[in-house]
Amino acid sequence: MPKTVGIVARTDRKEALDLASQLVERFKLEGFGVLLETTLADRIGQGDISSPLENMRTDLVVTIGGDGTILRTCLRIPKPEPPILAIDMGVRGFLTEVPPERALEAVEKYLEGSHSIEHYSKIASFMGKFRLPDALNEVFITSRYLAKLLHVRIWKGKFAVADCRADGVIVASRVGSTAYSFSADGPILDPELDAFVLTPVCPVTFLRPIVFPSSSEVTLELLKPRTATVVIDGDFQLEIGKKESSILVRKSEYESSFIRFGGDFYQRLKARLLFSREEGYENE
Repeated sequence: MPKTVGIVARTDRKEALDLASQLVERFKLEGFGVLLETTLADRIGQGDISSPLENMRTDLVVTIGGDGTILRTCLRIPKPEPPILAIDMGVRGFLTEVPPERALEAVEKYLEGSHSIEHYSKIASFMGKFRLPDALNEVFITSRYLAKLLHVRIWKGKFAVADCRADGVIVASRVGSTAYSFSADGPILDPELDAFVLTPVCPVTFLRPIVFPSSSEVTLELLKPRTATVVIDGDFQLEIGKKESSILVRKSEYESSFIRFGGDFYQRLKARLLFSREEGYENE
């Protein structure tokens, strides 16, 4: 049984802070060492167990928030990543597992070993020799200027696939195919399909989403304008074009993994994304 747990929570809601305090006491009661993300630790008066995400080496991470909290955590925690038990206190929470009222029950099931672990592949991206943080959902290239089109050339290995003029280009992982890429009319990738998808955002050229096998190395070469912005998982941002005008993406050697208590991908998809949440967590 793991003996160190990290807790990350949104700090703008009292319910999340109260639940984090309860979880600290519950894990300590089981003999776990506990680390809290720095801002959270300050907000609940637990500065003695504070840790920046970048230094949070634990056997388990508990997140209290939505998918944004999860993505921010996965971008920053040391690799390889520990499993995440995700408690939903966000808007849609596709990646999360249980609602707040079932958080303590979920911890009990975890302690009993009544759970499985679901693994998600990630996307590595490079600007020259510089490696950007791995993406759990997507790598997105967009213009730095409002309503300014990008002109991007897409390469698979040494072969030019297509030129794309669009508001932006998304390269999404399997799980990321249900996020921004899905909103841009990209396909949903079955979790058994080892691939990633390139989706143009509002393209002017006739280009539809392309699914690449995970063994591919895909390069996005910026042709116009001279500079653009790379956004990873809606959080990390970096300018492209001043020194390097292209970004290479491939499957990462690292994964993110999540504690699950039942249900499957399609139940989660129907209950939280394709339809309303009226079916809710009872189907899981």
